[in-house]
Amino acid sequence: MAVLAVSLVDRVAEILTRYNMLPPGTKIGVAVSGGADSVVLLHVLRRLQEQFQIGLAVVHVNHQLRGEESDGDEHFVCELAQALDVPVFCESSVPPPGNLEEEARSARRAFFFRVRQREGLARIALGHTRSDQAETVLFRLLRGSGTAGLAGMRFVTSDGFIRPLLELNRDDIRRWARAEGITWREDSSNNDARFTRNRIRSETLPALQKSYNSNLEAVLANTAAVAAAEEEFWAREVAAVAESVVRPHRLGIQADADAVSRYVRRNRRTDKWLTGIRDYTPEQLA
Repeated sequence: MAVLAVSLVDRVAEILTRYNMLPPGTKIGVAVSGGADSVVLLHVLRRLQEQFQIGLAVVHVNHQLRGEESDGDEHFVCELAQALDVPVFCESSVPPPGNLEEEARSARRAFFFRVRQREGLARIALGHTRSDQAETVLFRLLRGSGTAGLAGMRFVTSDGFIRPLLELNRDDIRRWARAEGITWREDSSNNDARFTRNRIRSETLPALQKSYNSNLEAVLANTAAVAAAEEEFWAREVAAVAESVVRPHRLGIQADADAVSRYVRRNRRTDKWLTGIRDYTPEQLA
């Protein structure tokens, strides 16, 4: 048991350090739904609190979609926060009509931003795992996303969200929780086949793993990492070029056509990439 505990906590600590997720001396919000992943995230951050010199607060949204079960989740989260001596902030928010998953996500984000501003939280930690990342990448691939979509979820976002569990497998997290005697709540809606993500989790991914690649989860997560690195590279390249060829205008922005033309002539590789031509030989690209 001790080996498992040290292993998982140390892995999270390494991710926190590598991505500079927790500025020392700040307070961090932890989004806790009551499920295994977010509950483990809270327990791990509580154990690392002194090492990283941070304060913690729990944030929870009750969408009231599952009646007594939703209220039970909120009660469970509040009791957990009290047991760990962590302040908790809850809100009830019924998603408006539309795409239920997207509307609920938007409501949570809006609440997290309000609490973050009001309580001075430097970051909001989310409990997404490598398993969630794989499902996201496969979902977007099936939907026809480009590189930006295949980059999946980021470890750190520009609007203050962090994902310390994004390299950890969902099953490993549950094994650790059981070994530590940590309990959590199961969301019955995760079994609802009306939701595409649930079908991908329970049907599509397992079938692909069984028939094609038992390591598919890691493959998809690695695809996200490669796509994210490419997106970040081109974002830096475009930003650098934009400084010299784009200027503000009262209607938005203006591009200097002559400057763009000079840049393209100087950078033949970029010219070929921009025109979408993919069949050049290595000699032609040299």
